[in-house]
Amino acid sequence: MKEDELNRTAKKAGIWYALGNILLKGVAFFSLPIFTQLLSTSDFGIYNTYIAYEGILSAIIGLGLYGTVKNAKIEFNNKFNEYLSSVLTLSLFFFLVEIVIANIFYNFYGPIIGFSKVIINCLLLQSYGSFLIYFYASKLNIEFKYKSYLLISALNIICNIGCSIVLIKFVFPSQRYLGRILGSAIPLIFISFIITFIILVKGKKFVSKKYWKFALLIGIPLVPHVISQSLLSQFDRIMINNMVGSSESGIYSYVYTMCTILSVLCQSLDNAWTSWVYMKLSNSNIDEIKKKSQKYIALFSILTLGFMCLIPEVMKLFAREEYWDGINLTIPLSLANYFIFLYMLPVGIEYYNKKTKYISIGTVSATFANVILNYIMIKLLGYKMAAYTTLISYILLFVFHWNISRKFNGDKVYDITVIKKNIIIILSVSILISVTQSFYLLNLIMRYLIVFILIYIIFRNKNELLSIFKRRGNEDFKKNNENVS
Repeated sequence: MKEDELNRTAKKAGIWYALGNILLKGVAFFSLPIFTQLLSTSDFGIYNTYIAYEGILSAIIGLGLYGTVKNAKIEFNNKFNEYLSSVLTLSLFFFLVEIVIANIFYNFYGPIIGFSKVIINCLLLQSYGSFLIYFYASKLNIEFKYKSYLLISALNIICNIGCSIVLIKFVFPSQRYLGRILGSAIPLIFISFIITFIILVKGKKFVSKKYWKFALLIGIPLVPHVISQSLLSQFDRIMINNMVGSSESGIYSYVYTMCTILSVLCQSLDNAWTSWVYMKLSNSNIDEIKKKSQKYIALFSILTLGFMCLIPEVMKLFAREEYWDGINLTIPLSLANYFIFLYMLPVGIEYYNKKTKYISIGTVSATFANVILNYIMIKLLGYKMAAYTTLISYILLFVFHWNISRKFNGDKVYDITVIKKNIIIILSVSILISVTQSFYLLNLIMRYLIVFILIYIIFRNKNELLSIFKRRGNEDFKKNNENVS
């Protein structure tokens, strides 16, 4: 494939992959206007507690193996499909062991969680399905097969919403949370069966000590990180549900879900960004990464500011008034998502250098701090404090990973001065919006004035901001992606 054509493919893949990722991970966001009308805050809280458990279990069940896919593409380029089918077989074996253990010991944990054995098994299957989606998405991303990913994303969101509506209205009208749970699980489980079949048939390699050793050496150290990452993003809702009530958990979950659109954008951009960075690092082209990262950080800063300014009106449009009590939590939760974006920059350096133990140490520490702070602050000041403890935890996570990445020249890849400047701007605007919230008209005028300024900046610098994946490639980039053609 010619260099110019490769660059166009990379750029197009990045855009469409981001759209697919938004569709796949943004199911909860796009369906909010529907389900905040169909579900009470209590039903919504129970469903989101289930989803919180699903996020945690998918991390445990997956053994961190989806985090090995990008490294495997570089390591086993010509045998990549064999690697995938072999590692998938390994994950299936562990999953079968886990589901047997979960059923044997149900009586010990079932009353604590509060779900029936049927729902628990549904939860386990959905959790493994989520792992498979991440695993397969990593493959499609590194190969720039954005059309396949977009198809999976669209199929999932359509079936998820459609199945849930039917079950809520016609099958479980008196237990609507149950209709929503099963409606989200059934399509994902079905898609996971298809993905499993495709990977195994294409790879035709089921047992390989070499591949398993490679996967486990990278994946196992990641398990504490992946579990802690899920706990960090999910456990606040579980704690609110248990300590305060399902209604408050529903309100908090609504605000949190609205703010996850930033997290989805972040992950979508990061998938395209890290694939490009890996290739540049493999060619020791650090200067180009450093130069382009300034635009990358500026772009996400603009998106974050625009989101914070527009989200209050969107929240009122999406849900009934009983959900509006948490609108003022959008600022700390948006900031938390911004620091997620920032911490993923140094984490990419750690992944590339296969130093996954450091990733786990940082995430476990931040999660421990989050749980302790949540327990103290929710008990003292109410459920809304969970948003601020989440922000503090992600700030700590970024600081930790930045300092670790410096051991592997992370400070040469990314400019900390640029990062600090963007943080100062984001925090200044956040404080300005927060202190004027009691003065609705002034707050409204100020927020929309900021939006107009951001639009002006984007149009004035659109070629620079949107050219992140448009630069020249390199021979390693070509070599590792010949299958695009």
